Amino acid sequence: MSEVKLQITGLDDFFSKARDTAREIDAGDLRERPAAIGFESMELLLKVLTANRWQLLRRLKQTGESSIRQLAVALGRDYRGVHADVHALIAAGLIARDGKGLVSVPWDKITAEMAIDIAA
Repeated sequence: MSEVKLQITGLDDFFSKARDTAREIDAGDLRERPAAIGFESMELLLKVLTANRWQLLRRLKQTGESSIRQLAVALGRDYRGVHADVHALIAAGLIARDGKGLVSVPWDKITAEMAIDIAA
């Protein structure tokens, strides 16, 4: 199963985790780790992952590879809005686009990890 973790993390924490992972790999620990996407604040995560975009991700995962137009029809939404949402989710790393222009969700599981005491 492919998984991506959404995390609220500052740059210092991000680079610290990357260094730790690099050391583990250098030491021979080659186990598969879930992918991670970091957001600087909870507000930014919620700006990227709106209710409409979450619904879009779920529908796209259910239907599989699709054109943006087909996805807009399946969602009953305007093409331009779906197009903008798809591009925001591609930029965030939550949607993939192939050479034919078709989009898909490469993840079987998306989890969010956040702490309420982390400064914004």
